[in-house]
Amino acid sequence: MRTVSAVLGVVALLAVSGCTGRPQRAPAALPPVTVAEVPAASAGGACILWDWAFIEEKIGVRFSIAAADQVEDTSTCVVQTVDGPWPDLSISVVEQTKADAKIFLADRMPKKAVKVKGLGKAGYRLNTAASGGHGPSVEIGWLSEAEQLQTLKFTFAEGASAAAVTGMNARLLDLAKAMDTTDG
Repeated sequence: MRTVSAVLGVVALLAVSGCTGRPQRAPAALPPVTVAEVPAASAGGACILWDWAFIEEKIGVRFSIAAADQVEDTSTCVVQTVDGPWPDLSISVVEQTKADAKIFLADRMPKKAVKVKGLGKAGYRLNTAASGGHGPSVEIGWLSEAEQLQTLKFTFAEGASAAAVTGMNARLLDLAKAMDTTDG
């Protein structure tokens, strides 16, 4: 009985799909798909500070996907490639703080971070080891001249070399310096 039901099902499917045993014409060829690159800034939030060429020029990585959020006075943006979740680059901007350089370094700088000179009123760099399915990360945080708290973080894909991390320290700092704001 199962065989009869299966055969009847196939016959019904062929009938519904228009299979008559006559040769069918090939469908018209579809035009090639073109992908329009949407600017990072179109995601809103802190993404308005970035464009793809600017990021690539500063750190040597081409991103193409952006997502942003805003909660109270903190704007964020994360950019990624279409190839996978890592590498990624994020920025967080707290629009206004009353912290001065001394408070920033005492309260906002992570314990294992090192001070960075020449960036805003005060800054730090923190390298972290690979974990959670991704490679190591480099974080640069600073108190801008416009009294904003800003944090950049680049997270590598698994398997990143120590040399890649060392190189990203300097490139991410260059990106931070290019983004440091002098007025609110």
